Amino acid sequence: RFIYPVARMFTMGARAVHETIWAILFVTILGFGMLAGILALTMFCIGFAGKLLAEEIEGIDMGPVEAIRATGASELAVMVYGVFPQVRVAFTGIGIYTWDVAFRAATVVGFFGAGGMGWYLKRNVLQIETQRVAAILLSIVVLVLLSEAVSAWARARVAKAK
Repeated sequence: RFIYPVARMFTMGARAVHETIWAILFVTILGFGMLAGILALTMFCIGFAGKLLAEEIEGIDMGPVEAIRATGASELAVMVYGVFPQVRVAFTGIGIYTWDVAFRAATVVGFFGAGGMGWYLKRNVLQIETQRVAAILLSIVVLVLLSEAVSAWARARVAKAK
């Protein structure tokens, strides 16, 4: 009962700040590099996915939950058998969508000094290395297309399991 409002406030706080601002904040605190990017994307994903997941849980049918509680089941059993079966497919979809969004945001976050392809892209743009910039952009496009293909495959598997 205490955890829910605290988690909700943390999620809202994480969501209130754009991923580029998180990147700038963590680069300022930790310096340039991958750790700043990982933390920036983590905060972004917590805010983004947390809101969607919380809304999905709030919209479940309480009938099965109350029936399981009436048997004297523990809170963990209520979550496993009453809540999770109702949100499993939605959680999987939200996870896949968050992966897609974070994958694209990683380049932007890297552009601000938080490591990765974005950092190399910015460095080569500033040095006017057009062939390297083209190669990096092509690599990003290929990786996004691969990510999209994996996401489509995962969504199809979840839809079949439904």
